[in-house]
Amino acid sequence: MAKLLNEIIAIGGTTAHAEPFDEAGIVDTFIAPRLAISCFVAVNGSKIEGFQSLEWADPEWPGEDPLPADWAIIATYVDPHAHKMGIGRSLFAETAKSAKAAGAVFIDATIRRENKGGQAYYQAMGFRDYREGKATISKRYSLG
Repeated sequence: MAKLLNEIIAIGGTTAHAEPFDEAGIVDTFIAPRLAISCFVAVNGSKIEGFQSLEWADPEWPGEDPLPADWAIIATYVDPHAHKMGIGRSLFAETAKSAKAAGAVFIDATIRRENKGGQAYYQAMGFRDYREGKATISKRYSLG
């Protein structure tokens, strides 16, 4: 997972993450963060082709635009060489089930403005715009 995400970071323009990840960082940020709901991984043979994590919105978030505690936050990473192969769609099918089972009301996807592919992906999954920031567009998916 670190190798995949680090390649995406190196390419630039699609993630807010700027620093490379090691194994511990992947575990802490995506697999087992404090507010974790789920993390699904798409594998082809021995190669990780994508992953999607979901965690609860932090009720103690001190930054701008806090979300309600019953909202979840999604992050999706797919191998740049494996786009348009259904990986993201398959990951989201599992993530949506997990979010519903956990009792989330909405899923938030906050995407960099220049990440047109990410915006199109979330739109295709049923997410709708609800907030715009200086550098981001936030979309939400209703689980109700």
